[in-house]
Amino acid sequence: MMGVRAGSVTCMLVAAVALTGCSSSSDGSASARARDFYQALAAKDAHAACADLAAEARKALEEQEHKSCTRVILGQGLPTTPGLARADVYGSGAQVRGTHDTAFLSRYGDGWRITAVGCKPTGTGQPYDCTIEVG
Repeated sequence: MMGVRAGSVTCMLVAAVALTGCSSSSDGSASARARDFYQALAAKDAHAACADLAAEARKALEEQEHKSCTRVILGQGLPTTPGLARADVYGSGAQVRGTHDTAFLSRYGDGWRITAVGCKPTGTGQPYDCTIEVG
């Protein structure tokens, strides 16, 4: 299945902030949300994985695939063992890098949600190419 590849504005903004040298901090709750997402994928729990996505990311996936998130999330080729490190937090955005994947998150009123996942760098100083992202 083809993943969502519409606009990479979110990823570009987070990556740009990361490259500017603005102060960052580690945030365990952003890392925990990413871990929960990948654990849901490993357990083949589509409902839990979709619940970890930001509403805009779910909508972008559903519009691209013309099916509900729970029907297509497990077929996106996302890693279930991404080898996550720590989250770098920049205000209300976070980047959680791993050896096999990078996820971007935003802080909402109810906590962190994934706005882009399945992200691979396209080159030094360039935006990420993500399987699922806010369009």
